[in-house]
Amino acid sequence: MKKMLKFLFYFILIFSLASCNMQDNENGSPKANGESPSAGKERPKPIVKGVRDVDVLNTHGSIDGIERMQRFYEDMKSGESSDLRIVFYTIEGDPIVKDLKYNGESLEVKNDSTRDTYGSGEIETISCGQLIEEVNPTNTSYIATDCKEVPYGMEEIIEIEYNVSQQDLFEIDLKYGENLENEINTKTATIKKKNGVTEPFHMNENVKQEMYNRLVFANYLGEKGGLSSCDQPDAIKYNLKVYINGGQQEISWKECDDSQEGLKFTKIANYIIAQSDQKQTEKPEVIVQGYVLERENNTLLIGEELNKLDYEWMKDEIKQMDMDSFIFNFTVLEGVPVEEYQLGDKIRATIDGNIIGSKPGRAKVKEIKKIK
Repeated sequence: MKKMLKFLFYFILIFSLASCNMQDNENGSPKANGESPSAGKERPKPIVKGVRDVDVLNTHGSIDGIERMQRFYEDMKSGESSDLRIVFYTIEGDPIVKDLKYNGESLEVKNDSTRDTYGSGEIETISCGQLIEEVNPTNTSYIATDCKEVPYGMEEIIEIEYNVSQQDLFEIDLKYGENLENEINTKTATIKKKNGVTEPFHMNENVKQEMYNRLVFANYLGEKGGLSSCDQPDAIKYNLKVYINGGQQEISWKECDDSQEGLKFTKIANYIIAQSDQKQTEKPEVIVQGYVLERENNTLLIGEELNKLDYEWMKDEIKQMDMDSFIFNFTVLEGVPVEEYQLGDKIRATIDGNIIGSKPGRAKVKEIKKIK
């Protein structure tokens, strides 16, 4: 129950943040979108009052410094000693500090809630073995494993959410060119090229999901302190408006901007432009990815988009609670050789047709495989 409330609370915070008017005005996980973190001049570290040397700042889902989290993970994979400081803001605006220290063999996680007015006011130190990065189509999690004296032997370090279906509205308007003469607008479903001709354009949901993924990893909601100006008069200009729920975020930069942030947004713009030049699939394949929660009569019940820690918690909770109580989606996959799969296996399945119903939905499987 505590875990469920945490997810509901987190979702509400993200919705509230995105619904604001965005007055406070990096590319993602290598596995999440097929690209390595951008090179270039790194943006300044986040500033948090009363906390020094912050590497990553999570402000209710808007995450500044994702690339430093990725670098720490890569350091651990290569056995290189490293440390990282993450700060999470509570709803009241108090910082909670999570310090990671890897000595080449083991990982120490220190949770400091002494600045949280409504927290325990304690510093908790956890000894762990490794760190895993788990990438799903709509979220990426970093989880410490082989931890002592914590539930399931795991401690969630940070989760990056980018599920576009949880947004009431997500559209973009990208203008680009020496004089911003080209435009791709998913809100009006039109596209305008250099010749001035406007044509209808539809972007399918899979592309929108990938675009939203990239924008979240670029921290599009955050302040754009990392963007730099450049003096090339004939440089391609970009202006990107993101319409999210009841709010709007606008970002302007030039192609010659060699900052880490500028390079990321240029890659995002180029992705959008490349997609606009391709015929969008009217009915893209439906993919289900998640953990096996139940298996019987040639069917598998899948908890979609779960990470390893979510599964360990949910495998017991789902027996006691109604599925409507969870924010996760569940799908019963039909026509599966269940003897090949065990509870806790993570699978990726292509659906034959569509998913019928919800909580749980039901679908026939075209292809299915285990994934790590």
